[in-house]
Amino acid sequence: MKRILVVDDEEDMLWMLQRNLSKNMEGIEVLAAHSGEEALEILGDSNSDLVITDINMPGISGLDLLIEIKNRFPKTDVMIMTAYPSSVFKDKAMMNGSLRFIEKPFDINDLRQQIADVLDKGTTFQGMVNGIELMDIVQFNSLSKSKSALKVKAGDMEGMIFFKDGEVTHAMCDQETGEEAFYKILMFQGGTIENMRGVEAPMVSIEKNIESLLLEGAARADHSVAEQNQKNGDLPSSAANSGQTTESALEQQQLIDDEPITNEDEDMDKVQAILSEFTSIEGVHTACLVGRDGFILDHIARKGIDAEMIGAIASSGFGSADSMGGQLGQGHLTLTMIEYDNGPVLFAPVGTEAFLVIVADKDTNLGWIRLSIKKNSKAIEQSVSV
Repeated sequence: MKRILVVDDEEDMLWMLQRNLSKNMEGIEVLAAHSGEEALEILGDSNSDLVITDINMPGISGLDLLIEIKNRFPKTDVMIMTAYPSSVFKDKAMMNGSLRFIEKPFDINDLRQQIADVLDKGTTFQGMVNGIELMDIVQFNSLSKSKSALKVKAGDMEGMIFFKDGEVTHAMCDQETGEEAFYKILMFQGGTIENMRGVEAPMVSIEKNIESLLLEGAARADHSVAEQNQKNGDLPSSAANSGQTTESALEQQQLIDDEPITNEDEDMDKVQAILSEFTSIEGVHTACLVGRDGFILDHIARKGIDAEMIGAIASSGFGSADSMGGQLGQGHLTLTMIEYDNGPVLFAPVGTEAFLVIVADKDTNLGWIRLSIKKNSKAIEQSVSV
């Protein structure tokens, strides 16, 4: 029997995973913890093969829990849930397979497959700091959006990396500060790591965004390997390929640095991507963004469904529900749901100009939909109002 421990302070998430995770997976027991503290108690009482944890939790954060697990329970694998996606973080070449990130909301079948891969093969950690690759810890700390500092020791070397609002703001190593100190720390092999929450950087020495820093860090690591291969006379063709990889990474970094200001088309592309998150939830087949005037702004709909009709009808229903809240003294509408024989329809405002319409089949996990609405409403509002 394999044991999985899910850690999240959101009740809907825990309920959904406990209820659905082990379906079609034989020999799996799913445990739940509402906090990092509770998770460590459970791990102390009974071993778990895999921990799936959220990043942002009160008390012990996901990052602190990860470090504690790797220190105290090194044979336990870890998967990390985050509502802060990044294309760079999802790049397999950047991740090197040492940690697995799961972007909320995710397809439960995809999660089951990832779990099966981890439990069948296990995860290996190379270039470790307490069993974890340092670049992954940097990414993880960035995703947590916290103010903190990582203190890293390896032999006689010691360095610190400071974070604020998801970005690296300062680094120091030996007599160096800034970007060069950051890259030097990334090259540490082995050692120990300490995460210090709430620590303010003494100065701001790094302006480059986290994606660019990690890309250049990976490029420098490739270049270092290539130089070592050439020095040893090993695999010259691989060394040449490493040089190409470095050049490609630097070009990608330049594209990030030179990225133009988002225009209206790009904003609507973001909305389309967000709507696809809803339809990737098992049972959700239609997601529409509707203006308060009833016109469809964007949509993804099952074949045969008239999105324009949905917009026109939903506008009336949404307006009535919103007005009812005011008349009854209940305030502004945040979410409403209508149950039908074949499944629910949910309405949720996004700012003052539009609202979401989500149409689903019976037995769809409503908590999962609510979580996705909570995560994405602000991003949609910003795109629509631009």
